[in-house]
Amino acid sequence: MLSLKFIEIIMTTINQAANKSMIKYLQENYGKNILPLSLFDNAIRPGGNPIEILYFYKKDTPILKLKESIFKTIEHYNLFSSRLIMIGDNKFALQYCTDGFIVTILPPIDAAFKDVNIEELKKMMVHVKTLPGEPLFAVTGVQIKDGILAGISCSHAIADGISFLLFLYAWMCITENKNFLPPSPQRLFKGNPVHSDKIDTVFNPPLSELSAEIQNRVKRNSNAKIYSKREYISDEFLQEMKNQAIKENGEDKISNNQIINSVLLKKYHHLILPDTDRIILRSPVTLRDIHPDIDSMYIGNAIFISFTEFTRDEINNMSIPRIAYRIKESIAKVRNKNYLREISFLSEYGIEFKPAIFKTYPPYNMDSDILSANLTHLHDLESMGVGSDIGSILYIDSTIQTGFTILKEKSGSIFAEITSRYPLI
Repeated sequence: MLSLKFIEIIMTTINQAANKSMIKYLQENYGKNILPLSLFDNAIRPGGNPIEILYFYKKDTPILKLKESIFKTIEHYNLFSSRLIMIGDNKFALQYCTDGFIVTILPPIDAAFKDVNIEELKKMMVHVKTLPGEPLFAVTGVQIKDGILAGISCSHAIADGISFLLFLYAWMCITENKNFLPPSPQRLFKGNPVHSDKIDTVFNPPLSELSAEIQNRVKRNSNAKIYSKREYISDEFLQEMKNQAIKENGEDKISNNQIINSVLLKKYHHLILPDTDRIILRSPVTLRDIHPDIDSMYIGNAIFISFTEFTRDEINNMSIPRIAYRIKESIAKVRNKNYLREISFLSEYGIEFKPAIFKTYPPYNMDSDILSANLTHLHDLESMGVGSDIGSILYIDSTIQTGFTILKEKSGSIFAEITSRYPLI
């Protein structure tokens, strides 16, 4: 049962906005698709790891000005000022509040960028958790001799990689008084905020009161030792694989990311998942440029996952182009307008997935699944006018314990960061 106090808080907020349609929507959807988390999101977001980026800003800008501009950016997008609350037994929702983000300024470091220990800075960052009462967005800044280092931690409950990119770009533009495109009119949050002190008093259960599934996810994420390794892939090798694909498949239209994922699967699957004979590769697909009802500038989480399943013997015996081609076919299935309309819809509260997809797309399985992050677009800031003279992304964290994050250096060379619960020898 929902508490009467919770209903009173919600109804007071909505009545202030004089929005009868929202009242009706909330009454009909308590514990189901409360904005903006869908049933699908509620099953995989709480207790999960955040998106994290470490950014080097080279401009001679006071750190307090950057702090002031990030507050303006958060207010402009009305996205990151939110938190997860518990609305019933194992039921969660996001409700707008004014202090759902944290900005932390560390003491200055008397060193130039080339001498800073990036690994130590990553440990000093504030890391968010997608849990009731916890902030969902955090920025940690530190002044160094030749610029500013910013560590950003953002819950997947409120944003995906594209939203993150738009946010970083807007932050830079607001800091430098430049114009930029406004966010999509398809807004994620509507209505007035509930005061955070009331939310914390009523809906801040300790971890012991959460569902066993979420408890296990939190323990697994916090206790896991992560190993990582970097692999470089040359343009010549990528072209060689495309030439081989023409001979095997009659076409060479497999992407660089699909080739790299195939290389990493073939080389590391026995180390990343040594105890399984069935491996599922999950590749994020953004709905913005495919779903006919979604604005290309939509701010929020608009990612669906393409599933590609392999047996261990298949990975061992298939060629790299054949593995890449299977990945391509799986992604093409998801990138189908009619299919996307079958599994999702756009309400006035955000993108929601239909409950029936759970039968086909179960939540993430640590024992068999590998995530392909494909975050090259996050490293290519020059395409948005943020050149290497302004800054660069130094680090992007993989979102789960077993995954590939594919990046591109400013020098042009492509590399992949592999993360695993097991040593990568």
